[in-house]
Amino acid sequence: MNSGLVFEAEQIDWLASEIARTNGRPVALFLHKPVFLNLPDDPETPATSIRYVPQPARARLLEMFGNVDLRLIASGHVHQRRDFTYRHTRHVWAPSAGFKINDARQDRIAIKEVGLVEYRFQPDSFEVRHVRAAGQVDIDIEELLAQMGGEH
Repeated sequence: MNSGLVFEAEQIDWLASEIARTNGRPVALFLHKPVFLNLPDDPETPATSIRYVPQPARARLLEMFGNVDLRLIASGHVHQRRDFTYRHTRHVWAPSAGFKINDARQDRIAIKEVGLVEYRFQPDSFEVRHVRAAGQVDIDIEELLAQMGGEH
């Protein structure tokens, strides 16, 4: 977001047309980055503009959903498991399925573990389950970098 690319404008136009078709039905939004940490007007820093949807794209996105029954915003990107509600919208951050990032490399915001999120939708409700796949183990990114012989 905020790329200025033609593709981004096309995606925003597509999203606006999809939002217009909701006709009062409940909506779940799935996107890569969390929209914000705690509040829509959280201050933006260079670190947070990479971690969350940056301004002014964040304000535009939230405005687009302002008159919609937005019940869920599901995201990932941060590699931390988090689940909270702001106003009437539940925000669920999925952890990485592959590795966790240690505290020296990334601030701890929520739960650092690998795992999955399972969503089950009904016509007027949804369930969220935080799960781990069989055999899934917490692997630190440093271990992966060492195995690859990469620089840390």
